[in-house]
This record gives sequence, C-alpha cells and structure tokens, in this order.
Amino acid sequence: MPPSVGAIALVAMLTGGGPPAAAAESTIGTDGYVHVSPMGTVLGADPYYPKDGNGGYDVGDYNLAIEYLPSSTSIRAKATITATATQDLSRFNLDLCGLSVYSVKVDGVGATHARVGDHELVVTPRTMLAAGAAFTVEIVYGGSPRPLGTARGLVGWQRGYESAVAVGMPRSAMTWFPVNNTEVDKATLHVALTVPNGWQAVSNGTRVSDTPISGYRHTVTWAEETAVAPSAVMAAMGRRWQVDTATLPDGRSVYNAYATWALDKRALGNKLPEVIEFLSGVLGDYPQSAAGGMFLDRPATTHPAQTRPVYGVYAGMSDLVYATAYQWWGDGVTTKMWKDTQLTESFARYAVWLWDAEKNGVDLDQRYLDQVTAAKADARFWAPKLTDPGARAEYTPTAKGVLMVHALRKTVGDELFFQMYSGFPAINQQSNQGWYDFGLYAEAVAERDLSGFFGAWWNGTVIPADEFLFPGEGR
Repeated sequence: MPPSVGAIALVAMLTGGGPPAAAAESTIGTDGYVHVSPMGTVLGADPYYPKDGNGGYDVGDYNLAIEYLPSSTSIRAKATITATATQDLSRFNLDLCGLSVYSVKVDGVGATHARVGDHELVVTPRTMLAAGAAFTVEIVYGGSPRPLGTARGLVGWQRGYESAVAVGMPRSAMTWFPVNNTEVDKATLHVALTVPNGWQAVSNGTRVSDTPISGYRHTVTWAEETAVAPSAVMAAMGRRWQVDTATLPDGRSVYNAYATWALDKRALGNKLPEVIEFLSGVLGDYPQSAAGGMFLDRPATTHPAQTRPVYGVYAGMSDLVYATAYQWWGDGVTTKMWKDTQLTESFARYAVWLWDAEKNGVDLDQRYLDQVTAAKADARFWAPKLTDPGARAEYTPTAKGVLMVHALRKTVGDELFFQMYSGFPAINQQSNQGWYDFGLYAEAVAERDLSGFFGAWWNGTVIPADEFLFPGEGR
C-alpha cells in the first residue's frame, strides 16, 4: 500500500526531490563533491572519501568505448561524457585511477589536462563554460587497470583467468573510466566492449548489438537508459562464458551470464523471475529497465549492480534475494554519502528475512530473538553507529541494521511498516536520500514521534533499551 498523500507531500517539502547543487564563488569546480542540505546548509564533502566526486557540473551520460586486449591485460578506450555546468566553469575534475590519458577535448576543442594526487584528472577547457551550458568531454585513455583495496577486499577492475570484471563498492568505476565519483551524480550509461571472438561482454541495462570487427573481434554494446550511480556500474568479459536470456511478464529482458566453471549456478539464476515477482508484491513494480546477473567462478562479495548484480562462486538464494531487493533499496533510492550505507543495505537485506518467512516458513520473531540473545553481551556488535559506522567500516554493522528493521516493524506494526518499506523507494526512485530523510518520512507515515527509537538503534553505541529492543508484540 502506498503512503498517504499527506506523508508524501510532507517528505517532499522537507527533503527535496534531488541533490542540490553547491553554490560556488570560484569558476574552478571543487575537488570533492560538496553536499548541501535541501534547506541550503553546506554539509561538505563525503567524510569517508572527501576527494571523491567533483563540483561544478552534472553528468547526463557516459558513453564508453573499451577494447580489452587479453594478451597484455590492457585496455584502449574512449569516454564521451555529456554534462551540464552548474556554475561558470574554467576548470573541473574527473576521477580516474592509474591509466594513461592521451588526449582530452571539450566540445571538440583540445583541452589542457593534468593528473593530481592518486585519482584526479584536472581538465582546463580552452574557453570558460557558462553556468547552465551543456558540454561534451572526450577522453582517450588506456593502460592496464588495477583494482583498489577496501575492507571487504579488492574492488574495481580485476583480472581473472581469461576474464576481467569491473565491479564493487565504493570506488570501482574510477579504476576503468573517468567518472564523477559521487553517488548523487547519477547518469545514463552506454558501453561498447570490444573483445576477441569466443568472449562474452556484459554490462548494465540491455544488450543493444553484437557486431563483428575485422574477423577476430566483436563489439558488444549495452545501454542503461535509467540513470545509474557510479558504484552500481559493472562490466565483465570472459572466454567461453555461457548466456541465458528470458523475458519477464512485463516484457523486460533478463540476461544471465555464467563464467566457465559457474554453470552450476544456472539453477540459482533461473530463480530470478520468481524473486522479482515476490519482491514486486512487497515493494511495488520492479524499478529497473532490465534484470539478470553475472555469475563468476571465483570467490567474490555479492555486488548488487544496477540491473545486473555480480555473484561469486559461493552465492546462494539469500544473495539473489538481497541483490534483487537492492534494485529498489540501493540502486533505485541511493544514499547520499557513504556513511549512510546501512540505510539501504539494512532494508535490502531484510528482504531475505521476508523471503525466508514466505518460502521457508521461518518465524521471524523467533529469528530476531535468537540473534538478539546471541549478540546481547557482545559490545562490539552494538558499538558501530548505523548512521556513521566509520570509513572502511561501512558494512560492519549490517547484522545490527537488519535487526533494526525488524524492530521498526514491531514498533509501528505491519501495515505502517510495509507502507514505509515500499513507499520510500517508490517516491524516491533514482534519487538520493539519507537517514535524516527516511526518519522524516517514517514519522510522517506513522504520525508519531520515533526519535527515541532512532536514537537507540541508529545512533546508539550500546544495546538498545528493552522498550526499543522488544517493542510491541516482539517483547
């Protein structure tokens, strides 16, 4: 059931419909995206990754042409980026790790470029870009991409045996193409991947074409016409991979790709339409342009890339449900800063609980009680704040976050909870929100003060008091 019109109006008034642009006194775009609240308060750069993202412009589309050369594990590439200046702009930055930049043009005219720090590509156009002007940046680049280290392992471009995969959070995209690496600058994506014959090439969205090139290569083109955050972009190439295609009842395409030694994951991939049907009954219409998955034959953390999540060799049903739910809670409504990660992560992972209750008869109240009892004396379990777990610890309190979601359900009751669960991503499709925004929304739907619950669960560093730990019927 959708939230009331009054609740929607209240939240729209308080939170705004999209990311505001930071005011700028200089004509130089900021190094690091500066967040501004809907009320005009300057919040500053992302505290975890302050140099990621850039100010002064808004990207509309990334058009990438990438040739992968397996013999040298390198790429030859061209990125064509269309954007709009949000201020008078004499210089701006993009994020790109490693790789060599050979030329840069702005609106077809050669521009000066320089590399600064570990991932800044600084571009100076021949003439200033006026505020509100649309412009195009063409960047020719190449080299051997390298992954980045995170607390959960390597992310970004990773080579395998006769394969390459680019995926991961929070900083994957900048390892293989120049990007405005902030979640609030979503853009459409067009990717043309040229690989040897006998190789498959996969990205977000819908496969547009597969064109032979000079007898021993072919170019596979993908288009994602729904704006995507940088962390939700993926690309994968591999030899002897197998592909299954299908069509959902509403006509949207399903494209599953399986690495050479991952064919046993077909049984899991074939469950995707059932999972989408189940989640659509809970969360509303599937919000993405296509569906599918990339199933690897090596260990990997499940990454819920938009339209095409990536699964490791040990992935199971819970991974499929989580990554599919993330299409609503994560790829649909996306957080603003990385400290907000647990907002979407917790609600997406709670979908696994709902699946287990419906399909496997699991008593969720008993599961909650068992997990709370097991963690009750573990101070480390309760210590991280869900609203700010710390840099490189964004995913540490996920189990606590899922318990919080169930406790919220018991606090407000099923009717109001499911209005929140489906309503928040529905009214914020393809936009960015944070804990504060969801708090306003939840209180508007519940028509009550929930600050005590939020303080105990969201900002608390110890186990919540019993009134919040065992609310309502859960006590």
